Amino acid sequence: MGRKKKTDLTPFFQHVLRLKHVKRAGWISRAQISNPESVADHSYSVCAISMALSDMLGLNTERVMKMAILHDLPESIIGDFVPGEVTKKKKRAEENNAIGTILQSIPPCLRSDYKGIWLEYLLNKTDIARLVHTVDKLEMALQARQYVIEGYPEHLLAQFLDFPKKYVMDYKHEIISQIQNALKPRRPK
Repeated sequence: MGRKKKTDLTPFFQHVLRLKHVKRAGWISRAQISNPESVADHSYSVCAISMALSDMLGLNTERVMKMAILHDLPESIIGDFVPGEVTKKKKRAEENNAIGTILQSIPPCLRSDYKGIWLEYLLNKTDIARLVHTVDKLEMALQARQYVIEGYPEHLLAQFLDFPKKYVMDYKHEIISQIQNALKPRRPK
C-alpha cells in the first residue's frame, strides 16, 4: 500500500506571516505616516468588514472572506506598490507570479480553489468581487479617518478619505448608509 505524500504548508504560512511586516506604502509616501498599518492589518479589517456587509447582502460570506484574505497575499513577495509606481500590466504580472509561488505548497484542490477566488477578485465582475473591491477602498478611508483622529494632518489624508465614494453606488440603500455613516468624522470622546 502506497504512502500518501505529506503536504508541507510551511511556505504558505510563511507568506501569510510576512504580510505582518509589509507596511502599506501609500501611508508612508503620500501621508507621511511614521508607523503605518501593515498589509496584514489591512487584510484583517477588509475581511471583517466584508463579512458583515456580505451577510447583510445575502452573499456567500465564506467566499467573500476567502477573497478578502487572499486579495493582497501576493504583496508578501512583491511588496505594496503605490498606484502609479509600476504599470498595471507589470503589477498584474508580478502578482500572478507571486500568487502562483505562494499557493504552490498547498494541496492542488485548494490551490485551484484559491487561485480561482483570487482571479475572480482581479476580474471584478461578480457581486462578491465588487463587494471586496469596495471594502478594500472603504477600509482605506476608515484607516485615513483613524489617522486624522490620531493627529496626522487631514490635508495629507484627504485623498484617501474621498477615494471610496465612487465605489459605493451599486449597493442597496442600507449598505450605502452604513458606509457613509462609517466615514463620518468622529473625534474621540
